[in-house]
Amino acid sequence: MLDRDEALKICETVLAHAKAAGAEDATVSLRGTAQQHARFADNRITTSGRAEDVQITATVWVGRRRGSSIGNDPAADALKQLADEAVQIARVSPVHREYLPTLGPQTYPDHRGYASATANIDLDARAKTLNAMLSTCRSARIIGAGFHTAGELATAEATANGNRRYFRSTNADVSVTARSADGTGSGYFSADHFDLSKLNAQQVVDQAVSKAVKSRQPKPIEPGTYPVILEAQAVADLVGFLTNSLDARTTDEGRSAFSGKDGKSRIGEKMFNEKLNIYSDPMHADVPAAPSTTEGIPATRISLVRNGVLENLSYSRFWAQEKKKDPTPGPVNYIFESSQAPVSMDDMIKGMERGLLITRFWYVRLIDGRSIMLTGLTRDGVWWIEKGQIRHPVGNLRFNQSVLAMLAPWNVEAIGAPERKAPLMVPALRLSGFTFTSVSDAI
Repeated sequence: MLDRDEALKICETVLAHAKAAGAEDATVSLRGTAQQHARFADNRITTSGRAEDVQITATVWVGRRRGSSIGNDPAADALKQLADEAVQIARVSPVHREYLPTLGPQTYPDHRGYASATANIDLDARAKTLNAMLSTCRSARIIGAGFHTAGELATAEATANGNRRYFRSTNADVSVTARSADGTGSGYFSADHFDLSKLNAQQVVDQAVSKAVKSRQPKPIEPGTYPVILEAQAVADLVGFLTNSLDARTTDEGRSAFSGKDGKSRIGEKMFNEKLNIYSDPMHADVPAAPSTTEGIPATRISLVRNGVLENLSYSRFWAQEKKKDPTPGPVNYIFESSQAPVSMDDMIKGMERGLLITRFWYVRLIDGRSIMLTGLTRDGVWWIEKGQIRHPVGNLRFNQSVLAMLAPWNVEAIGAPERKAPLMVPALRLSGFTFTSVSDAI
């Protein structure tokens, strides 16, 4: 993995070549990755390997015309060719109407999302972990498949105006899909962390196997609107569409769920349940993020939703200039949490008279951006709850559901403790209503 000096030297070399070729402004970024992986299926390891790569991107401007070129060869002649190609493309491109000069020097805090135990994975320890996971599947007569990955990422960027930044991060992930031998039960669970030593792989397989066993022989159920409990994974499968909508430009242009009347936004409105807070914090202990936006603005903590009220949207550098505002220092991650004490899953179940427990969603697609209306399918375990107890598994269902309505003041009954699903921290939710439109024959 390239260290700071090596990575920035490559960026500065490309900058020098771009200037010599006629670039008036430029930014060069580098992304280096090293990934260890093991894949397993049918209760045995099928592949294991390591992959390394580097991607270098040169973006230049000539007379406000932009050109960009990408390569993965750090050799001296390749770097010159990369810069020359970007300048040649810029010369024949149309004027870039949203050009802003690249950033000058900025001050960034250190990135907290790096762990050497993840970057330098112990392969013997991983083999023992995988063996224990597969033994759990075999003992339960469950067929297990999934991934164990651990990787390192280094990113660097240099601009013609003097900005320099370099960050390193790591991430480890374990996921298991478990199927019953009779083909009627399925379970899934995953976990991730930047520090491999804090990743409980045995919990992952235990959860997946338990769901596969308990979801066998599901009973049919009619579509309709039901009270539901969504596990954290199911919440994560949906709320990414919400976070992608927290953009000032699409809102101001009337294309967003947060667009109001007469060109105004809905900032200041209570759009969500009063217990819900959403914020971004690059220094969050459980899901730390790079202390820089993709545009190079130093990232800080930002409140997006406080006690159900929409507080902030994200302004890019260009749109901030258009609206005479400061560019937003984020968001770089998203933490969903309750302003009150979190409710445990057991208590959510005990407090439900009748409804469904949902493990996760699959094949989720956006139908309508103005309401963040989504469609998709349940998968890997759905159970019927009655009088505070899980009674039996039920078949999968297709849903059509607005995320705004899902998180509306009247719909959220209970919020759990946030769980890491990077770049998110999301809780389980108990909702008074969730709309299912048809049945699905999938397991």
